[in-house]
Amino acid sequence: MGFRRSVIVSKIFVGLLFLVMIGPLLAQDAISTTHVWQVFLRRNAAGGADTLTFVDVITGDTTPVTLSGERYTLVGNSVMYYDRVANRVMLVYPDGQTSEHPFIQPGTETRRVDWQLSADAKKIAWTLTEGTPTALTTLTSIANIDGSNVQEVLSDGPRNAIRALPVGFNADYTTLYMDFQPDGFADFTPMPQYAGLFGVDIASGKWDYLPDEPSCFCGAGFGAGMLLRLKVSQDLSGFDVHVYNLAGKIEQTISAQPLRGYTQAGDVVISPDGRQAVYALAQVQNFGRADQSVRTVFMLVDMDLKTQTPLTQPITTFVEPHSWTEDDSAVLLTSRQQDGTWKINLSDGKLTRVADATYLGTVH
Repeated sequence: MGFRRSVIVSKIFVGLLFLVMIGPLLAQDAISTTHVWQVFLRRNAAGGADTLTFVDVITGDTTPVTLSGERYTLVGNSVMYYDRVANRVMLVYPDGQTSEHPFIQPGTETRRVDWQLSADAKKIAWTLTEGTPTALTTLTSIANIDGSNVQEVLSDGPRNAIRALPVGFNADYTTLYMDFQPDGFADFTPMPQYAGLFGVDIASGKWDYLPDEPSCFCGAGFGAGMLLRLKVSQDLSGFDVHVYNLAGKIEQTISAQPLRGYTQAGDVVISPDGRQAVYALAQVQNFGRADQSVRTVFMLVDMDLKTQTPLTQPITTFVEPHSWTEDDSAVLLTSRQQDGTWKINLSDGKLTRVADATYLGTVH
């Protein structure tokens, strides 16, 4: 019954959300490509496994696929994921077929594999972490999305309980942005946090910390040529937003809004034009336990006015910003802890649940 409802909701999503929120963008895609599919996720839908559903935006036909995966990433005409059971990086296609990723795979000594797409999905970076918990080494490579031009860009370590992972590219692919991450600590944080952001010169392999790094173990976001770094304000009342133009290393600080007790912040999404951003500010108690309680406020950052203001009243649903809609008038939100897709309009701050399944995006 639950899956049938998901399929019905997915078709409603095609008929309503497609037109209301991302229709203009997908309409352009439908003209220029043979097929476009929307991809939805339901976690633990079939005996502990996940179900990905591909929805043809033209016909409404659906293809469900049951997987034991994590870190689902849309790549070209497929979804890339890590298979927990097989310990392999996999690809799944809209027709339901799966295959191993052709060039990103863990070795026999690999403890973890991480990857990051460029904003235009033309490049991919990945890191293989090996060694013991007190002596971790990481090997980072990049390639075109089709596997051509593979290049090793960084070999790091050994480090005590610290691994490196890729977090983004600059616009002309000359720099790979990465973070030194306490190994395993991300499993105990409700949203991604970054400890020591740095940039690797792809041509030379030399690296250096980004401005004011390493910093607090706090949230951050890349986009539109900028880094937005969240840092606890001096009076501990909230999070200042530090804005860096990475091309010219220009900094501005947008002061925190005093919301005491909200100690977790992250999931920064920057609008494509670089003028606004939204992030989640949460008050979390007993994270990961059955009695967990959450209050979340979404903060709207205006880079032109140099202000940040609450976009919503506190809500008890733990959702995080996912992406901007095509006209930058609303933000889509999803959750790592429950299925569903939400939309928040910037004009009125209204939060609306638009699908029971989690919307991942589109593949062509």
